[in-house]
Amino acid sequence: MRALPRTRGFTLFELLVVIVLIGISVALVGFGAGKGLHSAGERRALSEVVQALRAARVQAIVTGQPAQTRFDLRNGRFQAPLQAVRHLPDDMHVQLQTADGLGAAFEFYPDGGSSGGHLLLTRGDKHWRVDINWLTGNVQLRTLN
Repeated sequence: MRALPRTRGFTLFELLVVIVLIGISVALVGFGAGKGLHSAGERRALSEVVQALRAARVQAIVTGQPAQTRFDLRNGRFQAPLQAVRHLPDDMHVQLQTADGLGAAFEFYPDGGSSGGHLLLTRGDKHWRVDINWLTGNVQLRTLN
């Protein structure tokens, strides 16, 4: 009768090395996913600000009445006409420059023009500027980094 061939198994050390490598891989993937979610939050907030401003311009043109997008700088909120209040990420800061007498708002007119001005948005070391052209009412987002 023939003897069965001897099979070699894994040592405890080899198993521990594999487990450590899996742990490191999972940590790196988790870190990357967290940074991706952070960036997605920025893009969503910037998009919502631009969309709210453009919605006010469209509202003014369609109704023939001035329309405003209002900002609550203290609480990081903003609202366009006929839309829900939107919130910026807690660590995103906003400064705005607009016409006297409007407070923290941008006004758009039935001819497509606006009160003009700009918003500066900051999150950590990233900076963006949203320009609102007074003549055309055009809303433009730029990255300042």
